[in-house]
Amino acid sequence: MIDFNQLWGAADWIVLLLYFVGVMIVGFVMHRKASKSFKSFFVASRRLTIPVLIGTAAASWYDSWTIVGLAECGATIGISVILVYIIPSTILRLPLALWIGPMTRSKMPDWVVTLPDLFRYFYNKPTGLLSAICPMSSQLYCCALLFAVGEVLNLVSGMNIWLAMIIAGFAIVVYTFLAGMWGLAVTDLIQFMIMTVSAAALLVGIYNNFGSASAMFEASKAIDPELTQLFGHMTGPEAFGWIISALAIYTNAQSYQRFGAAKGGGEIKIAYPLMLAIGGIFSATMVLAGVASITMFPGAETPAQGFWAMVFSVLPTGCRGLFVAALIAAVMSTVSAEFLITGGILVKDFFKGLVKPDLSDLGVLKGTRGVICFLGVFVICGTYLWQNGIANAWNIIGGFQVAVFLIPLLGGFFYKNKSAVGGLVTVIFNVLWYILWQFILGAPMGIPSSVSTWVAGLIVYFIACSLFKDKDSAEKNLLS
Repeated sequence: MIDFNQLWGAADWIVLLLYFVGVMIVGFVMHRKASKSFKSFFVASRRLTIPVLIGTAAASWYDSWTIVGLAECGATIGISVILVYIIPSTILRLPLALWIGPMTRSKMPDWVVTLPDLFRYFYNKPTGLLSAICPMSSQLYCCALLFAVGEVLNLVSGMNIWLAMIIAGFAIVVYTFLAGMWGLAVTDLIQFMIMTVSAAALLVGIYNNFGSASAMFEASKAIDPELTQLFGHMTGPEAFGWIISALAIYTNAQSYQRFGAAKGGGEIKIAYPLMLAIGGIFSATMVLAGVASITMFPGAETPAQGFWAMVFSVLPTGCRGLFVAALIAAVMSTVSAEFLITGGILVKDFFKGLVKPDLSDLGVLKGTRGVICFLGVFVICGTYLWQNGIANAWNIIGGFQVAVFLIPLLGGFFYKNKSAVGGLVTVIFNVLWYILWQFILGAPMGIPSSVSTWVAGLIVYFIACSLFKDKDSAEKNLLS
């Protein structure tokens, strides 16, 4: 195994320092614009244009799991991840980009700015409050992402892992606290460019190392023949579980916040498909990088260590720092968005909605900033949950989200006979069923809990909506 500390040089530190200074400057510059109102802070006054939307969408949909997690999957599962996750996720997200996103922006009432607002609009207030579980559960995913930052900085530079996570977490809190969605929009565009350039440099480095793609695959077969097979280390139920988890983006609160921040539905129709094409190539590159890493360093202690050894072997100094910055950029983008969304939901939907209905707009803004600080401490402390790697983080958290919320969410958009009671019953049932199937029964017959809950929840949704019909349900259907 290579000595990372010997290869990590001054140029790499300079790249990282410039990145951190840059995002902090953005936070201070955008502070005044973000402080005008909660809507300005939370959805950037709904003024994001196509170039900014591409960057902010990519930075929220493709994070450090896309870099390290998919690389770990490539090293342990093989290229089958491209078939069962990357291709399905790209295809399955197209309706969100071309249809649901523009409808969310163009046809929703102005007060709908959070995911609970959306569920409340479709069904009722209790269902909206229950849907807040979705962004709250994402805080556990943020712990995994932040741990990836500490892990890589510790590995490549020798920095104490906890110190690295504290510094990164503090930076995320500061610029999110100061600038909200305005800061995220600008930094996401910068982060998107860093991620794209870094992935391209890595792909060139891998190609130069092996001489050709066929040479890399032949070398991989000698390590593990199943790494280059279409289904590889993957059972049928596991593959279906991965495909279903790709739908979790439909229940991702970040998606709807970005839709709400767009200047219009037409901008979404252009920006998001372009972003999906770039993101699919980026994701496939990371899987191939994982295959390359296990081929070059089969004796690595962990897949992550092998991946970073490969990165440092094929990239020159400076570019190594840029790639590490790409990982940190991906983390900061996703985590800052989750802080912003969860803070807004807890204050606007819970505190104002249940405790203090007369809370002013300025009070909601101040409260959201306070919760963002608390979430930063929580996520830093929660990183210990993912010390064994983050490859399964999105599969676990995303699987829960899509299992519980996908059916009532899509039903809210498209089912004419939806009802308030039907939506509420389905969400409650799905939470209980997921807990039963995953933790009590232990996923019998190898059927993933997400798949089981999705099927059972679909049946319950149609039955409950039929038994408890709303007279005005057709009026709320966005397609009518």
